[in-house]
Amino acid sequence: MYKVYQVLPGEELKSIAEKLDMEYQVLCELNGFLEDHELRAGENLVIPNNQANLFQNYRVKAGDNLYEIGRRYQTSAKDIALINGLEEDEYIYPNQELLIPRAGVQIYVTKESDTLKDVANRFKTNTERLLMENEKIYLLPEQLLVFKKENFL
Repeated sequence: MYKVYQVLPGEELKSIAEKLDMEYQVLCELNGFLEDHELRAGENLVIPNNQANLFQNYRVKAGDNLYEIGRRYQTSAKDIALINGLEEDEYIYPNQELLIPRAGVQIYVTKESDTLKDVANRFKTNTERLLMENEKIYLLPEQLLVFKKENFL
């Protein structure tokens, strides 16, 4: 799946590729650009929707629990439970498939009074980047939002 990215003033293809965690050559090819193409502010680029790269699958083994899995993958049992519709202390079964956030991925479940700016501040980012990371944001209670930290791009 693809989405549109609007070029900001001063941005270059290489910096956009780095920011979006993709190869520079792939960004050029997707948009039909030669590598020396100069961008203009407001120009639209086609980019892959990176949501699929935010999570990995994990098959539960005998003796596993959410706390141990969270420690192993440097995330919390609470986040694993939220993503998978489980309670934190719920029993998990061998061969059960779980989604685990990849390194650097933060998640947040919205509350009734949240604003887009509140959520962006929580992730220490701006609203534009938050919108890029999440295909649709309704700000209804209990919507799962994700954000990939900059230092993991």
